[in-house]
Amino acid sequence: MRRSDGGQGPGPFAPPARTWAVSTTGGEVVRGYLPGWAEDDPSRAGVHPDRLHFALAGIVHQANRGGLVVPVAPGAGPARDAGVLVVTIDCIPFAEDDDPDLPVVNVQIVDDWWIRNLDPAGVTDLGRRLCALGDRLTGTVAPELASARADWAQRHHGDDPVG
Repeated sequence: MRRSDGGQGPGPFAPPARTWAVSTTGGEVVRGYLPGWAEDDPSRAGVHPDRLHFALAGIVHQANRGGLVVPVAPGAGPARDAGVLVVTIDCIPFAEDDDPDLPVVNVQIVDDWWIRNLDPAGVTDLGRRLCALGDRLTGTVAPELASARADWAQRHHGDDPVG
């Protein structure tokens, strides 16, 4: 991968040498690589040997990469600020089923709605789609809305309730 400074290498997430460790009450220790970008160290001690596989399956390396905070409302309820389009880089080293065991980007739509397991091409495609949506919102929808509001104001003169 080419870095923005023109050099070769892993780029901005060049990881320092870190490891995590999960140890059992029986003395078994499992260690693994902890990426430099991971925000939390999943190390644990005192895990019952019969629960080790659950402890390992629960390890997720994650880095929050931002998103939007906007007011959202469930149906006709009151609005509250919530994160939407929240982006994380995630890696599940002991992934099960169809989850990849390499870093991916996940995008939380709102609450518990996600666009999951994006590889670099998928992130690029989503970015382009979001840029196109942003361009459409600012270049087309906002002017159309302004026109619709002006038309509405002209025809309703403030006497009629807005429906």
